[in-house]
Amino acid sequence: MITEKINIGIIGVGRIGEMHLKNIVQHFPTVAIKGLIDPMLSDNILGLFQDQEKLHLDLDEMLLDETINAVIICSPTPTHYETIKKCAKHKKHIFCEKPLSFSEQELNDIINVGKKEKVSIQVGLNRRFDRDFMLMKEKIDKGIVGDIQMIHITNHDSKPPSYKFLKSSGGMLLDLCIHDFDMIGFLSGKKIKEIYVNGGVFIEPRLEDINDIDNVLITVELDNGILCSIDSSRQTNYGYDQRVEVFGSKGSLLVENQKENLLLFSGETETKSSKIDNSFIERYKQSYIKQFEHFFDCISSKTAPSVGPYNILLAMRSAIAGNQSIDTKQPQKVKI
Repeated sequence: MITEKINIGIIGVGRIGEMHLKNIVQHFPTVAIKGLIDPMLSDNILGLFQDQEKLHLDLDEMLLDETINAVIICSPTPTHYETIKKCAKHKKHIFCEKPLSFSEQELNDIINVGKKEKVSIQVGLNRRFDRDFMLMKEKIDKGIVGDIQMIHITNHDSKPPSYKFLKSSGGMLLDLCIHDFDMIGFLSGKKIKEIYVNGGVFIEPRLEDINDIDNVLITVELDNGILCSIDSSRQTNYGYDQRVEVFGSKGSLLVENQKENLLLFSGETETKSSKIDNSFIERYKQSYIKQFEHFFDCISSKTAPSVGPYNILLAMRSAIAGNQSIDTKQPQKVKI
């Protein structure tokens, strides 16, 4: 329970920013939203605030407000780098959606500016805060499965994002599979040293024009020899397919899809079970809340977040090497 009063500003109130805003209003009564920065703020969003006159709507003005402790950055990826640096120099703690940048140099700059200005920077790798994945990690660390030998991840979206989004997303590996690269590191505690990627375009033909893919099979080897595989797709048409399996010397662990309910119907001609969640917002609803609980706790306790720029840097290196593997049709070493 966060008891200390924390004032924040939100930069970017699109789909993900609006979701974060509503979660904070609903679940964090000691956190006050003092600024909303977005060129297209809707009346519905502003209607959540009774005292709109005290709400900062300009970034520079908001950053000069010394009562604001932290900012949440949900603006488009190309704005993240400069926005993070600007907020850090005004001594604001920072939560930023992934990816922070598509440039390794910029990510190193972000790491350095966080240290220099003594501000916390947490990255929106929310799956680390999913209840089931956290339990899986706990069981692994207790040695339930013995020595890990293999990890398999299934990450399939229900429907592809808009082509407009896809054009600026950085590509499938940097946008969608970045979570999987991080999850492998989170569960295993190891780094990816080699990657091989085979992908193609089966859903959105225009992706070929921007050198992107929408279906992919990935194999990786970790720095201790563990083998991992990822199968990912931009579309299932049956729901948001999210599964993780860990195989070890003493057994295995499996996190399956969450469903609307556990009811199973069996009849003479058919068997039916309930549908799985339809989107990341439904599947990871609680993890989005838990990640902010962690962020606000870190601000109150003056401790560093458990997931920051260095973690996304490692995941990005895997994605970059993966794109090289697609181009060369050969395995690629990953910078460690």
